[in-house]
Amino acid sequence: MQVRTHIHRFYVTHKRDILIVIGIFIIAALPRLLDLGSFLTADEKNWMIRSYEFVRAFKDLRFNDMLQTTHPGVTTMWLSGTAIAVKMMIGHVPFSLANIIHFVKAAQFPIALVNALAVPLIYIFLRRLSISQLLAGTAGILIALNPFLIGYSRVAHVDALLASLLVLAALSVIIYAQEGYSRRWLVISGVLSAAAILTKAPAIFIIPFFLLTVLVYENKKIFLKRVLLARSRDLVAWLLMIILLILFTWPALIFVPNPEGNANLIRRDLTIAAVTPHHMAEEYTLNPWHYPAALVTRTTPVTLIFATLAVLYIIWRIAKEGLAGRDSRPVLLLVSFVIFFVLMMTLGAKKGDRYILPVYPVLDILAATALLGIGTMAIKRWRIAPVVPISAAVIYLATVVWQYHPYEIAYSNPIFPDNLSQELGWGEGLDQVGLWLSENHPEAVVASWYPQELQAYTSAQVLDYGAHEHPQNQFVVLYRNMFGRAADHPATEMVEQYYSKRTPVFVAMISGKEYAWVYEQRSYERHVGELTTAVRVGQEIAVEHEQLGGIDVLVPTFSGRADSGVFVAELKDALQGHLLHRWEVPVSNIANDEWMTLPLPQAINRSGQAVFVEIYATGTATGNAPTVRYTSEHKYRNSNMFFSQSGSITDSDVREGNLAIRLRYAVGGVLVSEEESRLLR
Repeated sequence: MQVRTHIHRFYVTHKRDILIVIGIFIIAALPRLLDLGSFLTADEKNWMIRSYEFVRAFKDLRFNDMLQTTHPGVTTMWLSGTAIAVKMMIGHVPFSLANIIHFVKAAQFPIALVNALAVPLIYIFLRRLSISQLLAGTAGILIALNPFLIGYSRVAHVDALLASLLVLAALSVIIYAQEGYSRRWLVISGVLSAAAILTKAPAIFIIPFFLLTVLVYENKKIFLKRVLLARSRDLVAWLLMIILLILFTWPALIFVPNPEGNANLIRRDLTIAAVTPHHMAEEYTLNPWHYPAALVTRTTPVTLIFATLAVLYIIWRIAKEGLAGRDSRPVLLLVSFVIFFVLMMTLGAKKGDRYILPVYPVLDILAATALLGIGTMAIKRWRIAPVVPISAAVIYLATVVWQYHPYEIAYSNPIFPDNLSQELGWGEGLDQVGLWLSENHPEAVVASWYPQELQAYTSAQVLDYGAHEHPQNQFVVLYRNMFGRAADHPATEMVEQYYSKRTPVFVAMISGKEYAWVYEQRSYERHVGELTTAVRVGQEIAVEHEQLGGIDVLVPTFSGRADSGVFVAELKDALQGHLLHRWEVPVSNIANDEWMTLPLPQAINRSGQAVFVEIYATGTATGNAPTVRYTSEHKYRNSNMFFSQSGSITDSDVREGNLAIRLRYAVGGVLVSEEESRLLR
């Protein structure tokens, strides 16, 4: 009875806060939890495998195998690994890379749920800092509807969890100091700090932030012996609690035969990660503008404008009044959190927009203060309720989230939009490509930049992008992430070869932006057999453009086995017509299974007409002759191919299929393939 009375009294006292918490959770949960599994990001399969092995090792008491990575990503692996184990038990589906599509939603769900729960917790922590319901509620809604935060909150990874836990840890440290160095909040901050560090190593930032918080609140009193001793005892207890929580949550650090070896491995990997760029061939550069650019391009105009105003106001107020005001210190610490965390990450070699994700909730809190301040001014001057500008901001953010969903991870500020000079895209949009392939070419062979991420969403066979010129490959998928790389990178070469020269047959769009391009690649799955003395093949080809400049032929030499004789190609105006040109190439000079370009000495104009290409070889013998590829389907030419073993081709030698021959046209002094449609236009 007493418990029920206590609960009722608590509800009556905090009814409005409870309703706000529920409302914020719903707003945060809807975009984070709806349509999970829509796509697979490039790193998620790795984290799903690690999570599966992590929990499996724990179940088998193989604690040494719980050292799956040194990120360390322990919270992610506990959450996703447990969800994967439950999915296996309920769905009776074994976990494997081939079956990964069955586990994407399960692995993402606990991460998204924890990140959704963190938003109302931030509201509760802000209220504990004596911040008004309107201001804390506004901050909570801005965080809940932050599209960049939502995007990373929906993937099985570490960065959004780091943001949620580190911000909560920082707020709890401030509450600890503001409430007279509360033991309860010291414990809460220790638990959250340990969870953040277990998520990702940059959370070690919480230790200097703890020291900064104490310094800001104690000010000159920190130099008094009793104060210094008291705060030092708190620090030692706090650090000891963090260490113990880490050790017992991650048994790989203590319950193993060689804990020192594991600790050294973690230290070595983290040291290497701090000084090694993503592209290991590159040298370390400071690049101080990377994260400021990321902030302006990934922050919404609402947050960017109002957070800037808030920071300027705070600077002015501190310059005018100093730190005497009780409410100045938490805000100053939040500003310091943003500045120093970005500075710390700037010093690291590896840089990525998502690496500073923890500052985004803090920027939303700062933006809320300015937004509410402007609302207060509006009610004084124009008698407009402060909820009006707040409501306008919320409606705008909700519209943006709706426009991007479920691809909020692709968000960019419309004031500073991204472009193809940036390495952007993490797999979002490839699900659209997979659906298009499954509906139109379910058995096709495809070469893709992110093969496993695409394979999870299509029945087509997906190969690595390096197979894009394989004779049996039918489609090439370029992805947004391939752009903006070094000139000598293989991705740049593919962009030049396809995006710059060819017209895609399908484009995946995200909120009006192109993210993936599908190019049809003529595939030739067979060869005609050895071109011995009596074998001749041919193809009539329509000439669709002016200035015919040559032909390409796909010639296998059986991995170089054929190395004698002469390959001959004749260009005629008809099957039995006049010879326009003959090419003779020693077989030993031909690269195996690669397109061989045969240029004309001078371009000829046969636009609207046709030519006939006849191919044979001289001086070859069985077991030592090249061949020509073809497709058994009649799909690339108006007419079928010809095949003869009598030493000459007649009208009766027609066979269904198309030879692997391409026309080339002289355009601006360059020979352009008939497949390079953009250049031919």
